[in-house]
Amino acid sequence: MLSRSMSLLVFGGALLGAFASACNSTPAGASDAALAKAKDQASTGASLFAGRCASCHGERGEGKAYAPAIIGGGALPVYPRDNSSSPTTTDPVQLQMQAQSRPPGAPSRGPFHTAQDLFDYLSKHKPDQSLQTLTPPDVWALVTFVLIAHGREVPAGGVTPENAAHISL
Repeated sequence: MLSRSMSLLVFGGALLGAFASACNSTPAGASDAALAKAKDQASTGASLFAGRCASCHGERGEGKAYAPAIIGGGALPVYPRDNSSSPTTTDPVQLQMQAQSRPPGAPSRGPFHTAQDLFDYLSKHKPDQSLQTLTPPDVWALVTFVLIAHGREVPAGGVTPENAAHISL
């Protein structure tokens, strides 16, 4: 049987181990390796992402309280999540606007199957004023960066109108 001081020591060590494990956990969003690869292979998209997307979606695409994750585990789902139960969507005005802008039961966007689907969505839905000035080549550069950071393989020249429909998310 362990003495009281020995029990406290064991408990303290376990607690310290749990804290250390939590501090060393993998951050949400893009992994370090995928983010470095994306910055290297899609520098234009990386610059656009840093300047126009990261303030809302996070430096790693992990999402913030008011914007969904767009890189990493669980990001870019085929269909949108049910926003009524999403912890990232809590603004009642935003929820009401989303509900009023589509028919009951209809998803808030079409499915994401390919890079073309993502391009089409980004080309039509630019929620921030700074995104209104993006040109089609800018959007292709962003799609290329996001997919590489997401861990997807893209052709050597990046995602283009010619290959986007053949690149699965």
